Amino acid sequence: MKQVLKCSQKYPLKTVILPLDDINSVNDDIQDRAFNETLQKSLQSKGMLNPILVCTDKDFKQTDIARFERRKVPEDIKEKYRCLIGNNRYKYALDNGYTHIECFLVKTFEDVKKAHLKTQISPRKM
Repeated sequence: MKQVLKCSQKYPLKTVILPLDDINSVNDDIQDRAFNETLQKSLQSKGMLNPILVCTDKDFKQTDIARFERRKVPEDIKEKYRCLIGNNRYKYALDNGYTHIECFLVKTFEDVKKAHLKTQISPRKM
């Protein structure tokens, strides 16, 4: 059964619903217990406020998108998409029985910067 984690805020940018299995996500493994608790409570009470940002693996390798990535990420993946922003929301979806998640699909470094500015939330405002 398809379970979709949708975002509650709407944007003029078009979003897509993608299967979690098609997205490669790097586990941020945040050890900040307060952040993790705040994120869990926010997602449970308000839902996912913003879509995650993803790109195709092809665009990641053939455009300047990789400049945005500051973490160590695998060079080769089996999934079609890479999660650029929203790995903790991805993990929440996976851990809570969701099969799909709402995403912004970006194609260039400029797209990532624009979408990130529109969707960035301070942890205090989650």
